[in-house]
Amino acid sequence: MGPLLFCNTVHRLLSSPVSDLTLGCLDDFTLGGNVATVAQDVRRIVDLGSKMALILNAAKCELVAYSGFVVDDLLLRSFIRVEPCDATLLGARL
Repeated sequence: MGPLLFCNTVHRLLSSPVSDLTLGCLDDFTLGGNVATVAQDVRRIVDLGSKMALILNAAKCELVAYSGFVVDDLLLRSFIRVEPCDATLLGARL
């Protein structure tokens, strides 16, 4: 019952993003699209999550982007940078 109750709780978080790509499995969320939109969605998830005592651990978050791609958002810049050729999603190579 634990995973079901957790998913029920975070459903609101996963329903709020407007990014082109929005995926979730338990506490793993994947967003993709325009950098500004993704940054806005991450902030929305942080804000809504904090109201439910859920804290984003930026040290475990990944930003999949080419090394030359410039990201201005400070929160996204704090994520671990991963080259697209090295990216995985829930353990599967992309």
